[in-house]
Amino acid sequence: MSVSEIISYLVSVISIVVAIWQTIKNSNLKKYIRTEAMEVYSITSILLGNAQECLKQLQGGNTNLVMQEAGKTEGIAQALFARSIKNIHHHFDFSRQDVENWIANNKIDAHHKYAFLKYIEK
Repeated sequence: MSVSEIISYLVSVISIVVAIWQTIKNSNLKKYIRTEAMEVYSITSILLGNAQECLKQLQGGNTNLVMQEAGKTEGIAQALFARSIKNIHHHFDFSRQDVENWIANNKIDAHHKYAFLKYIEK
């Protein structure tokens, strides 16, 4: 066996190992994205239900239940908001300067700056 054949076999084996590793990595990423999508759907569904209940109670004149449902709705909206920033953090390696640029380019609201900066410090 010549040196070039040995090198060729080694390159082939390494290529196969890398291909298997990339396939596993891709599969795990797809699983993560599917899980995130279903969790966001679930939270959004609850948020929508609470908002609809709030409107229903408002139409019925039941202000006590309206306030209760509005409080729940805000809490769920806050959780969804934090989750969305967490997802952005997972998909973008952003810095303080990136956040400033996003604000300057109207990609994010200025009053959300500190919610984003929490993830930079970690």
